[in-house]
Amino acid sequence: MRVIEAGEIAAGVDLADFKRSIHFQSEDAGDDAAPQLALESAEATVATATGRPLTPRRVEFVVTRSAWRRWWFPVLPVQELVGLALDDGAGGWIDQPLAGAWVQQAHDEPQLVLGDAWAGHAVHSELLRVQANVGGADAPTAKRLRQAIFLLAKEWLEAGISIENEDVPRMSFGVRLLMKQARYRRPCEVA
Repeated sequence: MRVIEAGEIAAGVDLADFKRSIHFQSEDAGDDAAPQLALESAEATVATATGRPLTPRRVEFVVTRSAWRRWWFPVLPVQELVGLALDDGAGGWIDQPLAGAWVQQAHDEPQLVLGDAWAGHAVHSELLRVQANVGGADAPTAKRLRQAIFLLAKEWLEAGISIENEDVPRMSFGVRLLMKQARYRRPCEVA
C-alpha cells in the first residue's frame, strides 16, 4: 500500500488531548516537537499494525492479476474506489473504466469485485493498480485506537526523556491488547 494523498493527511489524534492525558509538563511551554513526533509515529504504527487508518486518505495498491474476480483490501474501511489501471508491460499504466467494478462490504471485509462487464478483462496484463479512499474508523474502534496511540506515544516519549534508560523500550501489554482487539485481517486475498 502506498499513500498517494495530494494534500496533508489530518491527524486522528490531537496533541493537546495527548498532552492532557499524560499530564505532560515541560519547562518550555512551546516545546511540542518531541510529543508531536511521538504522537505522529505512534499513530502511523497503530494504523499499520491494525489495518485501520483513523483518518481518510487516498492510497494505491498494486495487485498481481490472475483469474480472480474478487480481491480483499488489506485495510478498512474503504470509502470509495477511485481508479483502476492495468500495466502496459513497459512500465506504464493503462487507465480502465470503473464501470463493472465495485467495492462490496466496504466497512466490514472490503472487497474489490470485478464483474463480468468490467472492460479490463479483455486486456492482457500482469498487474492491476487499485486506487481508493480508505480510513476513518467507526466510533468504538476509533476510541480503542486513540487509546493505543496515546499509550504508545507516552511510552516512547518517556523512553526518550529517561536518563537511566538502559533497555530498548518495548510495547506494553495494554498497547498490544488494544491493537489486537482492533486489528483487521482479511479473510483471504483473492477468490
